[in-house]
Amino acid sequence: MADHALMLHENHKQEMEAIHAKLIQLERQLEQRDKALVLIARQLNMKLQAGEKVPEEDHQRLYAVMTYVRNILDEEGKRMKIPLLDLFKREQANSKELQENRQELVQGFENMPISGGADVGIKRMGQLDENPFRAACNLKYRDNDPDGKAARLVSYWQEEIQNPLWRPFMTMLVDEEDKEVIDDNDPRLSKLRLDYGDSVCNAVKDALRELNEYSPDKRRIMNEVWNFREGRKATMTEVITYILEQLAVADPGLRGKEFKVPPKKCSNSI
Repeated sequence: MADHALMLHENHKQEMEAIHAKLIQLERQLEQRDKALVLIARQLNMKLQAGEKVPEEDHQRLYAVMTYVRNILDEEGKRMKIPLLDLFKREQANSKELQENRQELVQGFENMPISGGADVGIKRMGQLDENPFRAACNLKYRDNDPDGKAARLVSYWQEEIQNPLWRPFMTMLVDEEDKEVIDDNDPRLSKLRLDYGDSVCNAVKDALRELNEYSPDKRRIMNEVWNFREGRKATMTEVITYILEQLAVADPGLRGKEFKVPPKKCSNSI
């Protein structure tokens, strides 16, 4: 399972690199054509702006340029339509298979004994970090059952953030794309910040972001393989490497053996 997933990951990466190289090549070809066409059009435009009388042959050249551009666009569109559709379908299929393999790896991770200090492990996306709540309640209710109040506060807010009807989000333009971000002016979040401080409010916001990414409709806590050392989702390579290391620990006969991904030949023509 791990070997197959790693090979699939590497092959997918190589295919995407080949697609990217092909698109760059096409862009360069079109750019060279465009330069020549732009130069001709610019010369004619300068004559028109200067009030010069444009000869009949220049009118013919301009018409020829426009016709040529139209033909190029038509030809490029027809020539690239089928290959690009094919590439898109392959990309979708590969992505779906990679996602399915990742889910299987996550399930496998759930049943593996993982040491507390491991860099890679399971993180429950959307589950509140209880530490900021404990710290805030220790300050606010030092002599009045701070642990009990922290536990009840965590339970209350866990239920709140998993309620799909509460949507403290707003749409903003980020990197020229519309993205949902948390609305810091949401009344509930503002009151939480006022009552318990930034750390507790940020813990709620972090869990909300995770739920909105992993389960936006049902707001369910989802397991994810996480790189705790770097604070991010673990890559497929990191996940598989860790599994192979654990297998080597369980079976000393595997220790020292190196897993290599067979190279996949990528054709230059796509």
